[in-house]
Amino acid sequence: MPALYPMMADAENFCIGDCVRKFVSERAVTPYLGVVTQVVPSTQKIWVTWPTEHSQESPELLIKVNPAIAGMPTVSQDTGYSSWEKTLSNQMQGHLPKRIASERMAIRIANTFATKVIGKLINDISDCKKSMSDMQAYNRLYEKYSSVCSDYIIKTSIRKIYQGA
Repeated sequence: MPALYPMMADAENFCIGDCVRKFVSERAVTPYLGVVTQVVPSTQKIWVTWPTEHSQESPELLIKVNPAIAGMPTVSQDTGYSSWEKTLSNQMQGHLPKRIASERMAIRIANTFATKVIGKLINDISDCKKSMSDMQAYNRLYEKYSSVCSDYIIKTSIRKIYQGA
């Protein structure tokens, strides 16, 4: 994204321990420095400990500052809560390990199956309930859905809709 829009910063451009200032307006920045305590590139957010608070910031609003020129920040200790994302950020500088990326892919596949296949199956069962018995509905829907989902899913879905459970 920064290549397309040079004015936009990316969370991966920041590291834990960087000194930053925040844009207040187009021409003004905060007079005090903050310290980056967590980088989360997956959500494009950065956690910064300021002298008064610990907050999540957008990378577009932050400016890296050289502490030798701007002075050392008054913050010396991370005041944020420990969390799983923070531990991951500390260990891997915000990059997601392959295992977590594959888990996200599995969740996305399961969500697609649930919304597209099961949703259509439920609609078809509801339509069949108006004019057919449960056995006739099974025979009709088995031909259509046997290649996409298991026999158990079809039977269970029909049973739940026909019994009203």
